[in-house]
Amino acid sequence: MIKEITIRKAEITDAANITVLKQQVWIATYAVQGIRKEFSDYVLSEFTLNRTRKIISDSNRQTLVALIDNHLIGYIEIAIKSKCPVQLIKNCPEITVLYILEKFCGLGFGHELLHEALVLIKKMNFNATWLTVYHRNERAMNFYQKNHFRLIGITDFEMNGNKYENKVMLLEIEQ
Repeated sequence: MIKEITIRKAEITDAANITVLKQQVWIATYAVQGIRKEFSDYVLSEFTLNRTRKIISDSNRQTLVALIDNHLIGYIEIAIKSKCPVQLIKNCPEITVLYILEKFCGLGFGHELLHEALVLIKKMNFNATWLTVYHRNERAMNFYQKNHFRLIGITDFEMNGNKYENKVMLLEIEQ
């Protein structure tokens, strides 16, 4: 049975749960051959409680959480003033994170969370949004393509001197 999801703006009291969710989903997504020092260093430096609190409090970001029975199952983060690595795209926010716990993937919750984020982006008077996705993350690329994002370029994600190819995708939002 599919349960009802609640989506709302993140609050400071959500910070610990968001931090753990981000760590867990990131490792499950990117450490497909196991964990190595590069990954551990990144996760432990990027996904901290203090950093999550700053993100939630940042006026240039919007964060939404998805809950079922008051349990966090997903999270989306929008950076309003992020610079797109594809030069032709200007002045539109970036979806920097959309994470759903593995157990809840494929049940429509990611779509609902994305939809609420797009409503929020429209309310801020933007007509497009962009994101990057790891080129080997086929599930995410398929999800975004099904939600009408289109590939517009390639960029690199750098971690400990290593480069990882990411696809840049854009969604034009109907007004």
